[in-house]
Amino acid sequence: MTQVPTPPVAQEPERHSETSASAPEAVAPFRILALSGGGYRGLYTAKVLADLEAHIEAPIASRFDLIAGTSIGGILALALSLEIPALAMVELFTQHGQDIFKARRSLWGLVRSRYTQAELSRLLRTDDLFASRTLGECTRRVIVPAIDYSNGVPVLFKTPHHVDLTRDHAYAIADVALATSAAPAYFPRHSFDNRQFIDGGLFANAPGLLAFHEAQHYLGARRDDIHVVSIGTMSSRFTVDPRKNRSGGTFDWGGINPANTPQRLFGIAISSQEALVNSMLRHRVKAGQYYHIDEPLTDEKSRAVALDKTDAAAQEALLGAASQSSKVALGQPLFRELLKHPASPPTFYYGPNVNAGGSTHA
Repeated sequence: MTQVPTPPVAQEPERHSETSASAPEAVAPFRILALSGGGYRGLYTAKVLADLEAHIEAPIASRFDLIAGTSIGGILALALSLEIPALAMVELFTQHGQDIFKARRSLWGLVRSRYTQAELSRLLRTDDLFASRTLGECTRRVIVPAIDYSNGVPVLFKTPHHVDLTRDHAYAIADVALATSAAPAYFPRHSFDNRQFIDGGLFANAPGLLAFHEAQHYLGARRDDIHVVSIGTMSSRFTVDPRKNRSGGTFDWGGINPANTPQRLFGIAISSQEALVNSMLRHRVKAGQYYHIDEPLTDEKSRAVALDKTDAAAQEALLGAASQSSKVALGQPLFRELLKHPASPPTFYYGPNVNAGGSTHA
């Protein structure tokens, strides 16, 4: 992946103090799992995670001190934090992908989004997944980015792993999952708590950098102790065709259908973020402690794989690439060593899993 040095991604501007004085003393090593967004391409991520769980014969969340996920990666992160097997998520995507991405009448996306979140919402709220459980019921530390479109600010939904995190634990996990995955033009905005939310991928599609910041500033981890495992969604680079219109109008960006414009811009945003964050984490994380698992799309595979392609060809490409990626990762002795040792139990200050200094109420 091409390395592109760029200024740091802006961090969340609200809710926390700028000091980690009340954070618990970190224990080395501090391990982060970061899961990128990418729509149905998250099947690739889920399969990699399932392969890792099969190798360690335990929930993958038990090996990490902090899990960060955006969009489909956020849904996976929340599932892992409840120790829902990654294989169950693979089965969910393969069996119900076409129902989740079932196009509705929308005048080519001009008057409303191409898809509805109704089926995804129904699936997430089943007893086998999130049901009515709240963020405070997660057993591992999690951060999930979204954009509060009502107030025009980025937000991070977090488990109550810091004394200042007094409210998020009461939110339904399903609402957080739907908020982070409300991709513009693909799905409608998700509303709860009297606010409208859209996909966190617009500013943090690859959330590893946010997790690194969280570990240092709110959980007391030292830079040299932080290990990061980042799993992508088969990065797709959007590039210009120099033969085509370059004037910047609707036909330039969206072609004959204006509704394609926001979808293409969203694709450019998330793919460029993947490259940016990968480059910056290689600079910030101590050498030998950063693992980036992803598979760039070839010209042929890119025709079969997309954010909303769910057919047999897409599944074959995603699952096959994931099997190869997990094989390569597990072939590295240092990576296998990283997965051997369970993480320390997290400290929670509020909610049903409170175990330090807080209460079960906000």
